[in-house]
Amino acid sequence: MTFLSKGTLALSLSLLAASAAIGTVSAVDFDVLTSEEAVNPYDVWDDGGTKTLLVSFEDKAGHDSVVDHAKKKKEKGMKINEKSITFTKAQKIAKADKEGKAGKTGRRLRWLQEDDAIATGFSVIELESDDLQAEIDALSELQGVTAVEEDGIMHIESMEYQQKLRGGGGPADHIREIQDAIRAATYQFPDDEIEFSPNVEGEEAAGARHGRSLLQETPYGINMVNASHVWSKTPVMTEPIKICVVDTGYDLGHLDLPNEQEHNVTGWHKVNSDGSTPFGKWDVDGHGHGTHCAGTIGAIGTNTIGVTSVNPDPSKFQFIIGKGLSDSGSGSNANVMEAVTECVNAGAKVVSMSLGGTGSSTITDAFYKDQYDKGVLIIAAAGNSASDSWGYPAGYESVMSVGSVMESASLSYFSTRNVQVEITGPGHSVKSTHKNGGYKTMSGTSMACPHVAGVAALLWTHFPECTNNQIRNAMIRSADEPPTSDSRNTPGWDKYYGWGLVNAGNAYELLSKGCDVAGGLADPPEGKELHDLALGGKFQKNVGCTLDEHCDQSNPCLGEFVCNAGTGTCEQVAGTAPVCDDGKKCTIDTCDPSKPYTVLTDLCVFTPKPCEDGNKCNGIQDCDEETGNCYLKEPAVNCDDSNLCTTDTCNPSTGICSNTDVTCNDNNACTLNDTCDPFQGCIFGEPLDNCCGNAECEADETEATCPLDCGTTLTTSFENAYSVELGPIFDIQTKSKNVTIGGFDLNCYVPEGIASKVFVYSLPGGNYYEDGKWYKKNLWDKVLESPITCQGFGTPTQVALPEAVTVPKESKHSFFIFIYTDASATGYWFYKSHYPPSGKTARYSPLVEDSYLQIQTGSGSYCISGFCAMISPRMPAITINYAAIDDAPTTSPTMSSMPSTPLPTFTPTLRPTPAPTATPTSTPSSAPSESLAPTPFEPVKVTVTSPPTSSATIVYAYYFDVKGGTYDSVLTNIKITTYASSQEIKVFAKKGTGKESEGIPCDWQLVAETGNEVTGYWKTIYPKWINGFKPVELFAGETISLYVTSNQRLLTKYAGSSSLKYTTHFTSPDTSALPDIQVSYAAYGNVGLFKSYPSYYSSRSLMGALDFETVAPGSTMSPTAAPTATFSPNQLGSTELLTEDTHQGIQFDIHATSAIILRKLNLHLEAGTHLVEVWYRLGSHKGSTSGCANYNNYCNKWTNAASGDIISAGQDTATSTPAMAITVSPGQTIGLAVVFPKSGLVVGTTVTESGGDKTDGVLTIVTAGSQIKDYYGNEVNTIHSLDTTPITFKGVIEYDIANSFCAAISAENGVLSGDDYESDVTSNDISNPNAPGEDGGGGPINGGGGGLMDFDSLS
Repeated sequence: MTFLSKGTLALSLSLLAASAAIGTVSAVDFDVLTSEEAVNPYDVWDDGGTKTLLVSFEDKAGHDSVVDHAKKKKEKGMKINEKSITFTKAQKIAKADKEGKAGKTGRRLRWLQEDDAIATGFSVIELESDDLQAEIDALSELQGVTAVEEDGIMHIESMEYQQKLRGGGGPADHIREIQDAIRAATYQFPDDEIEFSPNVEGEEAAGARHGRSLLQETPYGINMVNASHVWSKTPVMTEPIKICVVDTGYDLGHLDLPNEQEHNVTGWHKVNSDGSTPFGKWDVDGHGHGTHCAGTIGAIGTNTIGVTSVNPDPSKFQFIIGKGLSDSGSGSNANVMEAVTECVNAGAKVVSMSLGGTGSSTITDAFYKDQYDKGVLIIAAAGNSASDSWGYPAGYESVMSVGSVMESASLSYFSTRNVQVEITGPGHSVKSTHKNGGYKTMSGTSMACPHVAGVAALLWTHFPECTNNQIRNAMIRSADEPPTSDSRNTPGWDKYYGWGLVNAGNAYELLSKGCDVAGGLADPPEGKELHDLALGGKFQKNVGCTLDEHCDQSNPCLGEFVCNAGTGTCEQVAGTAPVCDDGKKCTIDTCDPSKPYTVLTDLCVFTPKPCEDGNKCNGIQDCDEETGNCYLKEPAVNCDDSNLCTTDTCNPSTGICSNTDVTCNDNNACTLNDTCDPFQGCIFGEPLDNCCGNAECEADETEATCPLDCGTTLTTSFENAYSVELGPIFDIQTKSKNVTIGGFDLNCYVPEGIASKVFVYSLPGGNYYEDGKWYKKNLWDKVLESPITCQGFGTPTQVALPEAVTVPKESKHSFFIFIYTDASATGYWFYKSHYPPSGKTARYSPLVEDSYLQIQTGSGSYCISGFCAMISPRMPAITINYAAIDDAPTTSPTMSSMPSTPLPTFTPTLRPTPAPTATPTSTPSSAPSESLAPTPFEPVKVTVTSPPTSSATIVYAYYFDVKGGTYDSVLTNIKITTYASSQEIKVFAKKGTGKESEGIPCDWQLVAETGNEVTGYWKTIYPKWINGFKPVELFAGETISLYVTSNQRLLTKYAGSSSLKYTTHFTSPDTSALPDIQVSYAAYGNVGLFKSYPSYYSSRSLMGALDFETVAPGSTMSPTAAPTATFSPNQLGSTELLTEDTHQGIQFDIHATSAIILRKLNLHLEAGTHLVEVWYRLGSHKGSTSGCANYNNYCNKWTNAASGDIISAGQDTATSTPAMAITVSPGQTIGLAVVFPKSGLVVGTTVTESGGDKTDGVLTIVTAGSQIKDYYGNEVNTIHSLDTTPITFKGVIEYDIANSFCAAISAENGVLSGDDYESDVTSNDISNPNAPGEDGGGGPINGGGGGLMDFDSLS
């Protein structure tokens, strides 16, 4: 049996499938949608292809009847296979009824005998049928069959595969949520362009580094789950615990992972009767996701390479790999269950499943209950919906559902939140092993799941006598509370964090008190099974108790609970919960557990029922106290002034009407005197005779002289068509003639040998987007389904319609075209279109037109099943070929129609023309500059150009150097590529390289600035400087540096590795009047003046030009003034006795009476190479802020100012930290942390808590510092209480006095600076997130460039 794809199943992650849809299809059946509903990407379409059914049976006789049924079908020629899975114990199958869980099952067909029907197992039936419902009906009639369900689709839960539709909303809401994922699907990016951490494979993998120069890296999540607390303990298991990872496979042979020979790694994959492996082999991971998850659980921590893991010792566990998903990242639910079965049969105790799908299954639920009864703990990713939608298997009670947190321990924005979320783990920007021996940083609940699974296995190796339910309960009862600063966090359980963040150390200590103390009952009460103790999520803690302390007491709104030892359940104590009811029907009565209270009713909150919708144009609504219903108190605003020459609108925020004059203009140069009558509307003048554009091809006109009237085709443009879509959807508007369309020329590409079809659908009357017509297939007419051989991008591919489509005059018509292949063509089935030109942002706005029709801005299809339109407008790259233009007279013009004209003198024939050539572009001339040369000398103006490219990076600012060539010169202007409708731009300059001055405003001088200037998207311009561009002198062989910044966005070229910064990018040619001027690669800046990105981000380069003027030989030029006046660095020394301490650093406070900028610390160290990090925070390092201790970074209040290796000659010689710029405002105190993971820092120990502070009148060092213990990652200090033994900083602090402008900017840029950064644009499609667009979508960009933006830091 072969699984193929209709574009909705097994889509390659390299493309992200552009579809977000999963399904199955036969290789020969290209028909697409069979439903008039909106597309659900996780539905399996009934398209006549291979289908999978799950059929449960109550006994052996029931199974026999299913087998016999399959045999008979096969004898009749049906392609059908049957395989069964038998339960250990009979299970009840029932419809879900838990809070929030009932409902969505997708479109999957199902039949259930009755609630609480019995199943002893189920059959997996794979078949090909044109009538799946008939097959389900036939199976449901068999004796002993208790349920029949259509199988579902599983997919990985990493954000790299972000396709899941979020709950609620209509089709437009769905598309908004997946639009970024669809864009990401369209292009392949070099790994280092994501700018996360090195994502390397192959030979580079062994040397992967990120941030530090240490040989092996500990990903932050390993420390966050406190795994190291357990590593030093001695396991008591007699043999390694077996851990199953059901995913996309395993990179067997990866040097950082357990292998087959030494560590007995084994696995399973599906093998068909013909020997084929439809999902691939377990020991090959063509995707990398499964290897990533396995690395988090068990990457080798004793080999000094790569990364470590939760279980770093491979001798204490054994991997069993289940190839549940294909290399595309998707697969069937049935195959996943078969993988789990094989793992459990092989002895797995923990199963990690970073996968999910929509739609619950009663049979699958019973399957996981059976695994739970076998003592297996199954842990699954909650999902990446960023909503309260449900995903499975995490939604089943017997499966532990894992949400995701970031490195700060705050909730990941994408993490699913519902009542089944049980616990959270690190899932944001997690580094781990990857395919081909590599490493990669990825995000998703997929990454959180293996952290929890790894902890469960780690605990079980020390407490093998505990049951799966006890290990599970111990983890949730010992979980860390999430940050108190997150308002979503409530005491105990909440749907965002579950019971909290998993903590292996806490769970170990709790289990040390006994399995029953930590996890409750070992055996279920009489008459119950183990899975009856598994309610999951919100309900898990109050079942299986043995002690009152097992019951959740954290929420006073729920009252007090005690444990009923007989039933093992927690029961509420009567009268301990508040009753919140004020008796009023117009209030919403709730309970707030966070409120302080004396009596229980103090917790009650009575909120007036909201009746207003926020739109004052809809009138004023109020609540009826008697019924509690909302009613209209004041009527809606009526803005109609009965004047057809005004557009009448109402401002929803004020309720004030505005009546705007209508502009009557039919855009036809052949009509004059377009006027408006208040009672008739627009009145258009009659077309002039003998005018090109009057819809008449007159005797003296030809297609060459008047294509508007005599042309037989209408083309948008094939040039610079960079946005990859699966096909265009667009409207046309006819004018005074009936136009018959005979075909199209498309701009498409499918590799040679890949079968593909083109589909053309027609919608009379348009507009395609109104009322969701774009996804209602029943409204469209299919006019073509035909094989196609695409000629390649830029070369028109002719598509003739078998029956021409006639569009009546003065009407709209929509077309939907898409190209479709099978799964073997993953990544190639697209059609190219691009964003509309400037000013054409709105849907339905004109793009190109002639005298007969107008092509309007359209959209693109994002799924190959079609009928899935993108939100942002697109310009189709297409030619429309006319078959005929009718002579029928037209009606009187209206506002939406064009004027009537005499009958044409000819009937055009179908005659395709080539795509037009590129539109000529113009380059603004250089801005005039002021010559500094003497009068007799005529300066030569030289422009050194770095022309724009079709791929770029969106940034707010960038620094770069310019080195003088053979002759002296003056920089007189700079040309910049912009990416915003309007913005303010500033240019700063300084002598010397900018490498050590990023983020330090006092080093720079302002040389040019604009007001809020209209700039545009992808425009290379000379900005309109307010006071001109102050010339910057460039002496021969000397270096100046420039800092270009904006309050919006600029564009730069992607250059590559961070090592290229400030190295030569390009040099002016020898033939130039100023040869050998060298322009460097750039470092780019953050939003806000002089705010920088971390140093390891890749370099960029200028997109634009630099204007220079030559200077007369021998002329004297005064040097450029220093940007600010600064003191020589003040050196403040400590006089305390130098002693050595063996800790990991020191925290201390400083206070400033004037604005200063800390430049560097000079330290006394042991001889050798040391990795040093300097952190700072606003306020003292002692005490707490908003419930968070100041001495650690749990609430993410510390900022890294400098880090790197430094070399010390010994304690007697001061060694400087890397350069930094920490601003301290007047009267401000900040905390400093100097971190040495390998110690060796000399500190003072004779200081007392109360005194000894040192000051020079400007800077005060508070000498009573504190030790740093247990440092890792960005946690700064992870101890639970601050060490009270005072120590003092020994060394010298260098700082500048900040004055005037640079002081103000420095203060703004100082301790309160953020870490936001802009994403790379590195492909061929650009969208504008800031421009207004219909439906909130991005607007267009004018120009021929492209790229993809807003990755939101996702792998």
